[in-house]
Amino acid sequence: MNCVRSLTAHGLRPTISCSGPTVLSRGLRLKAGDDGAARVRTIESMPFQTYQLALKVIRADRLEKMEAVAYQRKKIADIVEREGDKVNHHRIKELTKHLEYLQIQADINNPRVKYNFDRGTINLNKPVYRFLANRKWREYRRPILMQRLTQLSVIPDVLPVLDPVVDVQLRFWGYDVPPGTILDSSKTEAPPTFKVIPFTTGKKLCTVVVVDSDVPNVAKDSFDYRLHWLVSNIVISPTQTQAVGTGAQPSDTIVDWLPPHVQKGSPYHRYSVIVFEQEGKIDAEALKGKIIRDGFNTRNFQAKQKLKAIGAFLFRSEWDENTAQIMQKHGLEGWDRMLVRVKDE
Repeated sequence: MNCVRSLTAHGLRPTISCSGPTVLSRGLRLKAGDDGAARVRTIESMPFQTYQLALKVIRADRLEKMEAVAYQRKKIADIVEREGDKVNHHRIKELTKHLEYLQIQADINNPRVKYNFDRGTINLNKPVYRFLANRKWREYRRPILMQRLTQLSVIPDVLPVLDPVVDVQLRFWGYDVPPGTILDSSKTEAPPTFKVIPFTTGKKLCTVVVVDSDVPNVAKDSFDYRLHWLVSNIVISPTQTQAVGTGAQPSDTIVDWLPPHVQKGSPYHRYSVIVFEQEGKIDAEALKGKIIRDGFNTRNFQAKQKLKAIGAFLFRSEWDENTAQIMQKHGLEGWDRMLVRVKDE
C-alpha cells in the first residue's frame, strides 16, 4: 500500500505523508518531530527573525507599561488608605480610568491578544478585550443601529436623545434579530431573550422597556404609545451579559410580555427596546399594577425613576396570516376589524 497520498486534486494542501504527517488545526500547524511526537507551532514561536525581534520589542515595552500599572495601582491604594472616608471619589475614578488605559497599552500590541480576539476566545474582564470589543462594535453594529433608530424616527418619537454605550443583542426563538427587521407575529408571541454587553468594568442594574409607538388612535386621527414589556433590576457586567434568558440573573418583571400585534390595514409598527441604567434597586412590587400600558410615556417613566438610557434596539411588525389567531388567543380586540384610510373631501 502506498503510504503517500496527495490531496491537491481535491483542492487541499499540504500533501500528507505517513513518514512525516502534518495536520492543520484551527490555523496552527501540528508537525511531527524526529521522535514522532507532535509539536505545536504557536504564534510566539513562528520561525521568522524579524518577527522574533519585534516580539522582543513588544515584550520590553510591556514590561515598562506594567511597571507604570503597578505604580498607578499603588498610588490609588495609598490615597484610599490615607484619606479613608474623606477620599475624593472623582479623583479615584480618574486615576482608575488612567490605570485601565495603561493596562490596555500594555497588551494592545501583543499578537496573542489579537489572535484570541479574532477567534472570539476573549475575557471581557480584561481591559484590552473590552477596548477591542467596544471598538469593533462602534465600527459596525452601532452605526447600523443608529441608522435604524434615526431613519425610523425612534429618535425623537420615543426618546429625544439616545447615545448607546452598550451592545444590545435580541433573539426570538433562538435566532439573532438584526435591528429594524420586520418579524412574523408567530415569532414574537413569546418574549425574546437578549444580551446587554457593557464595555466598562463593574456591575450595573438595568431596566428594559419595550414600547409600540404606532398604535392607531382613530378618534384623534393620530398614533399613541403602548407598553409591551417592563423588566427591572436586571444585573449585567462584562462577565454577565445575558440579561434575559438562560444564564441570566434573577430580575423583576413589572409588566408581562404583550405579543406585538398590528391591526389589519395599519402600517407597520415600530417596537423600541430601551435599556436604562438604574441608580439603585427599584421596588418592583410597589410598581406592579400601577403602570398603565396604553398611553405609556417612556420619557416620564425615565424621569420619575431617575433612569439613564444606555442602550436600544428596534424591530417591526405588521399584519400577517398569523396575527388574527394570536390576537384571539390573547384576547386582544380588533382582530376582526380593518382600518381604512378616509380620503379628505
